[in-house]
Amino acid sequence: MATAAVLLSCVIGGANEKPPVVQDLIHATPAKIKKAALAMLVPDGYTIDSDKTALAMFVSQAYRIDSNKAAVLRISRPWSSEEISSYNTDHWTIQPVSNCRDVLTLILLPGDQAISVTMRLGNTCHADGGWRIWTSENEKDVQWMQNTLADLKAKIEKADQRH
Repeated sequence: MATAAVLLSCVIGGANEKPPVVQDLIHATPAKIKKAALAMLVPDGYTIDSDKTALAMFVSQAYRIDSNKAAVLRISRPWSSEEISSYNTDHWTIQPVSNCRDVLTLILLPGDQAISVTMRLGNTCHADGGWRIWTSENEKDVQWMQNTLADLKAKIEKADQRH
C-alpha cells in the first residue's frame, strides 16, 4: 500500500485529466473478449498486469473502476531502449525517464444485450525517484485505439459466425 501512496504522490497530471477513450458494444462474454484481446496484443509485446500492482490500483482509482460491476483487463508493453531514448531526446527539458510502458486498459461493463468495452491507453515511466503516468491525446494513439477495438470486435464476430 505504501507503494500506491508513493505512486499517487508522484503522479504528474493523469488522474485529474479525462483521457481519450474508445468505446463499442461487443456481443460476447467478458472472458471471450479478454481472450481475443490477448491473442491480438501478446504478439505485439503486451503482457497481463496483475491487479495487485501499484499501477493497476492507481488506474482503477483514477478511472473510478468498480470491480464489482466491471471486468477489467490491464495489459502493458515495455518500451524499447530506442523509444525511451527518443522520448528523452524529445523532452530534454524534463527529467529523463526509464522503465517505460504503454498501459492499455479494457473496461468490460455488462449491458442488456452486449458488453460495453471501453479502451484507455496511457504511459508510465520511472522518473526522478517516482513514477510519471500520463495519457496521450495525440490523434495517432486515438486512431490506434479505434482500429484495435474495431479489429477486436471483428475478430470476435467472425469467430462467432464460424460456430
